[in-house]
Amino acid sequence: MLKKVNRLAKAKDIQSAFAKGRSFFTPFFSIKFFPRAKGRRFAVVVSTKVYKKAVDRNRLKRIVREYLRKHLADLPEGNYAIVARPRVGGLIDQELLPAFLTAIKSIR
Repeated sequence: MLKKVNRLAKAKDIQSAFAKGRSFFTPFFSIKFFPRAKGRRFAVVVSTKVYKKAVDRNRLKRIVREYLRKHLADLPEGNYAIVARPRVGGLIDQELLPAFLTAIKSIR
């Protein structure tokens, strides 16, 4: 689990990341990145178009957050809104992490 200082939890902050942030797309994830002077905060969004069951949506969020927690120092400072796209639902577990790594590396 991400520490509280690394969570983008308020609706106002998430909306500003979506509205003002730069977009980075891969076939499986889209990332909105809004540079910020201090800290890294994340919001992970998985809609019912990706997985119908809440168990599957929450599992994907946990996997993404765990990777972010481990590699927090490698990422630029700012607010991130990570959105899973519907094609990620067709991936098997071994393909999920490489697909996410490709999305994260696309941020410049």
